[in-house]
Amino acid sequence: MNEASRIQKLLSDQNAEIDRLKEEIRQLRADLSEVDIGFYRFLPKQQAGLLTALCRREIATFDYLDHFTEEHGRHNRYTGEMHQTLRTKVTMWKMRNTLRKHGIEIKVLRSVGYSIDDENKAKLKKLMEKKDD
Repeated sequence: MNEASRIQKLLSDQNAEIDRLKEEIRQLRADLSEVDIGFYRFLPKQQAGLLTALCRREIATFDYLDHFTEEHGRHNRYTGEMHQTLRTKVTMWKMRNTLRKHGIEIKVLRSVGYSIDDENKAKLKKLMEKKDD
């Protein structure tokens, strides 16, 4: 393989990766743009964002949920990936405790993320309607 074809292959691979990342960013922006307003009635902002993200996917991975607890532009003495993941897990723990009081369970998928089934989504919808009264 000559040098020109090797460079062409590298460029092609990089362009494919750029396209993949652009699509991932588009999906994340779409998810971040619309937080269900009903969740704000009984959950803090960060928890409402996580719950919205969780309801949009069958399985919400830890990496995916970390995007919803990021604090862009805010000074925080605790930075880095480890603290970001910890912030997400603590927020999920608090939210799960709040929702458990209403009979809503969020399942932990060990080493993967979280999941909420259709039965618990229906309970969540009833809870939001109840809060409207």
